[in-house]
Amino acid sequence: MQDYLDLHGYTLEEAEIMAGEFIRDSVRRRLRCVKIIHGRGLRSPSGPVIKDALMRWLTGRRKYVKAFATARGCDGGLGAVYVLLK
Repeated sequence: MQDYLDLHGYTLEEAEIMAGEFIRDSVRRRLRCVKIIHGRGLRSPSGPVIKDALMRWLTGRRKYVKAFATARGCDGGLGAVYVLLK
């Protein structure tokens, strides 16, 4: 993992902007593996809003994203995702 982004405390709209900028910047910097910390949504009455949106967003960004997977427990587990970039 070469860099990370922590989305705790952001609204859904802010998180989408931040994630998009982070991914594009990481590709420009020729990074290959980054981590995005989205949280597990434990304080949200409707569940993990940012996590669910991020999974859909990453799926639609095949121009930049080769693959993504839930992080290991020591790196955030269900509250984070590794992103492999092209």
